[in-house]
Amino acid sequence: GSDNILGAVGVLQFDVTMARLKAEYGVDAIYEPVDFGVARWIECGDRKKLAEFEKKNTANLARDSQGCLSFLTTSEFQLNYCMEEWPEVEFYKTRDIN
Repeated sequence: GSDNILGAVGVLQFDVTMARLKAEYGVDAIYEPVDFGVARWIECGDRKKLAEFEKKNTANLARDSQGCLSFLTTSEFQLNYCMEEWPEVEFYKTRDIN
């Protein structure tokens, strides 16, 4: 399978998660930092443009637990640059869960 990415504010949240995984499920977990500091869910009404976006940004894409596509990047500056380069793609800070 693929690696899971857990986002949290502060290292303590990772320590708590690891302790709970061990105590509640008997799972040993490790974590390592990634360079991503910004995440946005993305949508695009144009399937061809979305496919092109995905092809050019493979290393920056992930799917959440619901299978929704998200874009991960290092900074707001990089996000804004990408948004200018891809005006057809919509970037969302939040999304509704159904």
